[in-house]
Amino acid sequence: MDRESLNDASGGAVMFADVSGSTRLYEMAGNEAALAAIGRCIRAMTSCAAASHGRIVKTIGDEIMVLFPSAETAMLAALDMQLAVSELAPVSGVPMSVHIGIHHGPVLLDTSGDVFGDTVNLAARLTALASRGQIITSKDTVERLSASLRQRTRCLYPIKVRGRDQPVELFEAIWQEGTDLTLVAEVNSQLVASFLTLRYRDTLLEMSAESAPVTVGRDGSMTIVVSDRRASRFQAVVEPRAGRYVLIDRSSNGTHVRIDGEEAFILRRDEITLRSHGWLTFGEAVGASDECVEFFLQADR
Repeated sequence: MDRESLNDASGGAVMFADVSGSTRLYEMAGNEAALAAIGRCIRAMTSCAAASHGRIVKTIGDEIMVLFPSAETAMLAALDMQLAVSELAPVSGVPMSVHIGIHHGPVLLDTSGDVFGDTVNLAARLTALASRGQIITSKDTVERLSASLRQRTRCLYPIKVRGRDQPVELFEAIWQEGTDLTLVAEVNSQLVASFLTLRYRDTLLEMSAESAPVTVGRDGSMTIVVSDRRASRFQAVVEPRAGRYVLIDRSSNGTHVRIDGEEAFILRRDEITLRSHGWLTFGEAVGASDECVEFFLQADR
């Protein structure tokens, strides 16, 4: 792209809002019904964005990219989007939901109105980290919110982002009424400290309560890059959370989990706390594939 066609902007909030579970929806409902359902989600999200002065930059399949004049207007739109989509009727038993990422910062605009820059890249990264029905944003964005909206957020954990010296602190916005905002507890320093070891082929990682989340998948940007073609580009993430280590599946086909002494199961777009010792596989159950990530939880007194 010609650099002369890019112009500095004073700043804004970039949002990506993505329909969750679209692959499963197509499998369950069929192409025609799934496409219609996703269209309803896109229209609901577009309407909420417009009501908060957002400009739709582009629609990418089942995802929209929106530029807002402020963090406040972006967050209000995100809350409205989650409520609007949650009220849509399920299709073939599949409830409709979206996951959203927001980041405020400087942006670059080209003559077509498209948006580029670090703010866009980070907003996309936050969207990839968000689970079904979740709004993920950054500390920089939260600090620009009004007091009433800041009270509807909770701090999650820091992540390391390529090109940044300091970790980015993640926050979640709570949109469901009655949700307890004290879910993230302080870890008592007198409790037994635990460490999680992850091993894949020659890669060996040890996580502590202060570690950044570990990502797993085929994409070269993952912490653990797996070669199994049946794995998704972003298969799963393991994050420390209040003294626990939580595995979150982000894949299309699910992550097979086997924990010693328990029955094996498939984790699909959900999360579990890892316990004791076990294995994770991607295309096939543990034992049927040599491609596996071994995990081991140990305590240090």
